[in-house]
Amino acid sequence: METTDVLILGAGAAGMMCAIEAGRRGRRVVVLDHAARPGEKIRISGGGRCNFTNLEADRPERFVSEDPRFARAALRAYGPRRFVALVEAHRIGWHEKHRGQLFCDDSSERIVELLRVECDRGGVTWFRPCAVRDVERPGAPDDPRDRFVLHTDAGAL
Repeated sequence: METTDVLILGAGAAGMMCAIEAGRRGRRVVVLDHAARPGEKIRISGGGRCNFTNLEADRPERFVSEDPRFARAALRAYGPRRFVALVEAHRIGWHEKHRGQLFCDDSSERIVELLRVECDRGGVTWFRPCAVRDVERPGAPDDPRDRFVLHTDAGAL
């Protein structure tokens, strides 16, 4: 059984961003996805040009939550301009279309590649295609060492 610090189900945009940040923080990260290639929905978004962020996405008043501080803290930690800087560091051309919506100048494949490269830099381990067959929680919920075990096509994680 392989042990990891962080196990992410889904190699979409959110999953890969979580993997990038966890990897940057020195965590051992595994990403599982049923698809053979990461970022399948990214490839088709924005008509194939990928609407990768919105410049106004960091306005907490646009989010509804039981804890209004959550959106504020999350958006302060990783706002849209930080992702734009990452896009520019990867030399991906972009343009603003409407009311802060940002799109790639060429293919959404560039954003998928950016996310994959950043995951690889963080030492992320990939399991694709890989299905989850069962999830168990063998420890007691109040045990600080409590872990989950996922039974997958690649074995137990």
